[in-house]
Amino acid sequence: MTETANVNQQLIENISIILKKSLTADATLQDLREHKKAGFEAIFKKDAGFKCSANTFQPYVQEVADNLLHWQEHQDQPTLVTLVKQIEQLFTVLGQFESSHSK
Repeated sequence: MTETANVNQQLIENISIILKKSLTADATLQDLREHKKAGFEAIFKKDAGFKCSANTFQPYVQEVADNLLHWQEHQDQPTLVTLVKQIEQLFTVLGQFESSHSK
């Protein structure tokens, strides 16, 4: 397997994990909102490196998936750097969220 194929495979695997974690986290957020315990407007601050701003994880996961498609087409270094940073941030925040809201 080429280096590019390895990178692509690793990105896909990481995004798959993030997607599963985000679905669980968004369900928990929905429950928290129903109990008036999650009144924030966005998961990430504006300077976090995401174009979107949302109070659930799914829009951020969608942006990462879109960036993956862009990188797969063009394989440009700036997109890859952005993508890796976004994945790292999602893993960090999802991990913190899981730790603080595990049942």
